[in-house]
Amino acid sequence: MDGVLVDSYDVWFHVLNHAVREFAGGAVSRETFAELWGQGIQQDVARFFPHKTIPEVEAFYQAHFMDHATHLSVDPDAGRVVRAVHEAGLRQALITNTPSPLARDILAHAKLELDAVVGGTDVPNGKPAPDMVLEACRRLGVEPSAAVVVGDSHYDRAAAAAAKVRFVGLRIDGERRIEALRDLLSFVG
Repeated sequence: MDGVLVDSYDVWFHVLNHAVREFAGGAVSRETFAELWGQGIQQDVARFFPHKTIPEVEAFYQAHFMDHATHLSVDPDAGRVVRAVHEAGLRQALITNTPSPLARDILAHAKLELDAVVGGTDVPNGKPAPDMVLEACRRLGVEPSAAVVVGDSHYDRAAAAAAKVRFVGLRIDGERRIEALRDLLSFVG
């Protein structure tokens, strides 16, 4: 989701700082945030909120993410690509280290509808483990050998490789590489 369909980098920067102020009385620098970008909520808890549980931090993120939604941008081609994939008769799932209730809120805000959403707290291990990819395949009724992961990070690429699923990299190397989301349209023609 993040970096592929939407750009929520600045939203997460503000949400994390909001949580750190609330729970720990501090702040996270842009440099520290950049180093940690893409990790799951489990790592946030371990790094910043060791006195909180994952469900407590997840609830805070859920309650306050949209407070910072002015920083969210949707890829201008996301709607068109999602519709084209659907019209081609292909099923699509979102895999994200973001908790699934919040991911659904973000998709609704972005006016994007997918067949399934698998979030970081829906499986034992988030990306780069294969758990989310395999769960998405299960929910879609698709064998991993018939699936494709589109992602923009080494976490996405590693999760796809661990699940033995083909990987299309968005501005990152994979079995196929695309430079813009709209380039997927050439695959679904």
